[in-house]
Amino acid sequence: MIQRLRDDENAVSISVGFVLTLSITVITMMIVISSFYAMMDRAEQTIMRDEFEIHGNDLALQLSNIDTAVQVTRSAGGEVGSLFFILPLPDEIAGQQFSVELSNQTSEIIFESQGKDATRVKVPYKVHATEVGSVKLFSGSNDFILHYDPDSNMIRID
Repeated sequence: MIQRLRDDENAVSISVGFVLTLSITVITMMIVISSFYAMMDRAEQTIMRDEFEIHGNDLALQLSNIDTAVQVTRSAGGEVGSLFFILPLPDEIAGQQFSVELSNQTSEIIFESQGKDATRVKVPYKVHATEVGSVKLFSGSNDFILHYDPDSNMIRID
């Protein structure tokens, strides 16, 4: 009787089929979960890029406003004193710290988070009557202020 049970292979195909079905199901679930996390990471980067573009365009507009005010005042024969604009930047975007760089050489505002190229956004700015001081800022520091210094004819961020 024991010999007959050992040599009976009727249940082997059911067991092998169950193990194969279970392993295929587990592998499929792992692939679905990992693709879900990759999709969520891309969504976070997309949100960051959109927010960086919004804040970059706002900063470029403020630089342009200061430059236009200086240009119009000078062309009318006036004298420009110090100008200040508060630069509202959040501490974090999509739960991440970020940096803002104003590049005088390329006339661009560069937003970046975690050193990733996928989150880097470059927004161009144009000034005619003034210069813009190159600087790199990090979020969460303090409130930032755009300051026009008439002595050096330069816009700086303090």
